[in-house]
Amino acid sequence: MKVKYILLTIFWVGILSACTNAETFKDVLYFTGTEDSPAVKYTIDGPTEIGVTVSASCQTMSDQSIRIKVDPDKLEGYNALYGKKYKIVPTEDYMLSNNEIVLKAGGNISEQLIFSLLRTTNLEEGVTYCVPLTITDVTGDMPVLDSSRTMYLVLNQVMIVNAATLLGTNMQLPFENEPSLASVPQVTMEARVKVNKFATASPYISTVMGVEEEFLLRFGDVTIKPNQIQLAGGGFPVTGKTEFEVDKWYHLAVVFDGSSIKLYVNGELDGQVDAPRRPITLCGTTDKRRFCIGSSLNSRFLNGSISEVRVWKKALTQNEIQNNMCYISPDYYQDMIAYWRFNEGEGSVIKDWTGNGWDINKTLSWTEGVRCPE
Repeated sequence: MKVKYILLTIFWVGILSACTNAETFKDVLYFTGTEDSPAVKYTIDGPTEIGVTVSASCQTMSDQSIRIKVDPDKLEGYNALYGKKYKIVPTEDYMLSNNEIVLKAGGNISEQLIFSLLRTTNLEEGVTYCVPLTITDVTGDMPVLDSSRTMYLVLNQVMIVNAATLLGTNMQLPFENEPSLASVPQVTMEARVKVNKFATASPYISTVMGVEEEFLLRFGDVTIKPNQIQLAGGGFPVTGKTEFEVDKWYHLAVVFDGSSIKLYVNGELDGQVDAPRRPITLCGTTDKRRFCIGSSLNSRFLNGSISEVRVWKKALTQNEIQNNMCYISPDYYQDMIAYWRFNEGEGSVIKDWTGNGWDINKTLSWTEGVRCPE
């Protein structure tokens, strides 16, 4: 027993000694709001003003004069590190109220610097913009936390678009005429969806898109709730955990990368399953197995609205999904099978923006004034 107590004493002495010799914590300055991430996101719908402050991890003993500048050179590295495609706001379209702010003695948050977005007419549709702000110098006795020396103001533009209204609408695609779609090693499907009413009768299914018994994205089934999302078919079903609300827009994505299937809701992972299955067949030759939007088996209709429908021949990453939920530029069309914005608002032709020829001939009703993001 005596040996046991001696060993315990030696252990605790060692722990206390290690704590005593540990590096002393230093109080620091940092951009307010960057404690968890250097990016601070804003949704913009025209010219706007954003207040920026610097915080201290303690009450300051003396005034801290903090100099700040817009630092476009930081954006390329940020995009590479986080897999983003953000662009810098044109110089003539913004201004800073000052290049120096003060954190007064006895306080722990500075006065505001105002970033003003003067106009949005020069901004490209669907592009997310970013303005890096860097603390260049401090007159005072406090250092800057390196990980928060640069703040990235991420400006996500609101888009006002049309969307297709679906109720008893059956849209079948003639993918059976394309042999390359018989065996696709990786597939991603995306859509923005608002449900008016979920199915109330067995089998409680409201179809979003895909191929029955192969790769079908849908709400509900007899084994799950009518307002849960599920990827069915092919032997590896996966059900999301989100319970969806009516009259609310969501971005949905399902990704098959050759070994797993993942469901995303508004860019966040909602469900996944290991799926060592064969490649996806998108070109069924019967009514039962054709690629459809808004229905399957000539029934199981989606009662709601839909837009931004995309089918990819690659497995998108989570970053790629998050970057382009409202719109995607032609730079990415080479990896797409088809892309229907459902933004026409009139006529009977739904354009396939990829140029691959998968236009949809259908007379639809339309939902106008749809905001993305809401």
